[in-house]
Amino acid sequence: MRLRFLPLLFLLLALGACGEPPRQALVVVLPNPDGGSGAVTLVEGEKSVLLDKPYAAGEVRGGTVMPVAVNATEVQQIFGKALAARPILPRQFVLYFVSDSDQLTPESQRQYRDVFEDIKRRPAYEVAVVGHTDTLGEKTYNQQLSLKRASAIRDELVHDGLDPHAITVAGRGEFDLAIKTPDQVSEPRNRRVVITVR
Repeated sequence: MRLRFLPLLFLLLALGACGEPPRQALVVVLPNPDGGSGAVTLVEGEKSVLLDKPYAAGEVRGGTVMPVAVNATEVQQIFGKALAARPILPRQFVLYFVSDSDQLTPESQRQYRDVFEDIKRRPAYEVAVVGHTDTLGEKTYNQQLSLKRASAIRDELVHDGLDPHAITVAGRGEFDLAIKTPDQVSEPRNRRVVITVR
């Protein structure tokens, strides 16, 4: 049996059944967080089955490949332990700041809770907080401000109960602008921290 596939998440299971050839493999395409999926082609001999939708499934039984129908409940029953053992995928968050300060905008203050809740649901975590500025002001000042922003977020996470040793901070100043602008331009989307949670 050969598998040719695009990026996806799939599971393989060898099972036997009474009264029919034993199942040699079961492949199920799981949905991505956005509801889409990758794709896989299951090939056995001259036959193949394209699985390109969430919960599309195929099996190899008695040397023959064929599509099979499964739903989310059946996938949970069959693969529940394997699914529970998967690590939580990394996530990235962006929070924005009031001009020339380490104060979050009102909207980002609300979004901070999403960041915190995502981190807290992980049994183990690493958090990288990288601060940025727009191009308004001197480069040296902006470098310090970007680090001050990242440190403010780290301090808030620690205050809320996260392990300080699991959080790293860095400041990038005017480098890595989200929106490219000339020097001395106030751009709210550049006044940010990028938080990567693993």
